[in-house]
Amino acid sequence: MSAHVLTGGTKLYISKLRCIVPETESSLEAYFAEAGQPWENSPPKWLFAHAGMSTPWPPADPGLPDSTLPAVQIPVFGKHPVEYLCEEGKRRFGADRKFDLICYCHETVQHPLTTLPGLMLCAKFGHRHAQSFVLGQLGSLACIRAIDLCKRMLEYGEGTDGLFCMADRTNYPFSRMSWTGSIKGDAAVLCTVSAEAGDYEVVDCRNLPLFPEGSMRAWTTADYERTMLALARHAEQALREMEAAGNIPDRLVIQNVSDSFVTAVGEAGERCGIPVYVRQARREINFLGSDPFVTLQEAITNGQLREGQSVLLLFASADYGIGLLTLRCAGG
Repeated sequence: MSAHVLTGGTKLYISKLRCIVPETESSLEAYFAEAGQPWENSPPKWLFAHAGMSTPWPPADPGLPDSTLPAVQIPVFGKHPVEYLCEEGKRRFGADRKFDLICYCHETVQHPLTTLPGLMLCAKFGHRHAQSFVLGQLGSLACIRAIDLCKRMLEYGEGTDGLFCMADRTNYPFSRMSWTGSIKGDAAVLCTVSAEAGDYEVVDCRNLPLFPEGSMRAWTTADYERTMLALARHAEQALREMEAAGNIPDRLVIQNVSDSFVTAVGEAGERCGIPVYVRQARREINFLGSDPFVTLQEAITNGQLREGQSVLLLFASADYGIGLLTLRCAGG
């Protein structure tokens, strides 16, 4: 199984984890009403034009009548996610907190398109000399690669403390609904990363690629469901390998990509003897790369993890594969 694995050397710790779920909400009815409206002159529109795409994507089921839409409220950011990260970061860490690294990772497309969010964070925190970088184009697995890069940079002389941020806002014409997948909601995560000590030790961190065949633009609902089941089998193989190696975690948290995926991986976890924690709040929402962290924060609040216990956060993207992040609570 091909993988990118966090290996030896300096340890990495995560602290002061904070998940930001916006209070502002929208409805599915409002999302569908947006379809067919003139598109804003924005990065998503430019990407669609470059690809020759003229309709929202991924496609929602065109046969779904408005009367059957669930009364789901979708958390939505009203401005660039960096603004929320900066506001919360200053409250949480103080305006004078200095970092050696600042990392921003994302799945969705925002303005500006490339490395500027990292520079925006540096400017907001007044960090002229911090090393900043941005990771995208890996779906919900971007944070796995970013955490590994943070470890490597700290290990090779880029300091001892970093600020790690992940944020997504789905902008039209990118769809909040993908075939039979969960509805995409906006969210962000920030925390500190350190080579010295922290609330959670990063025990293992890896991406296990599984790329779909053909173009996703031609997918049907059946193609999507087959991919979800393939991802679930991929995840079960990884869990069985962990079981065989004696590395079974105390809890399993699964990204809410789709009902079929969560059910299949949850059953696989139970077969491997891993208790699965399912998020109680916003169960119909997929918060993309932030989703497992949102569930982890709820699990901690509900007393589902004790000092010394480990938790496996399992990420998934239909076009990239699965990601595994094992954390151990401080005290063990």
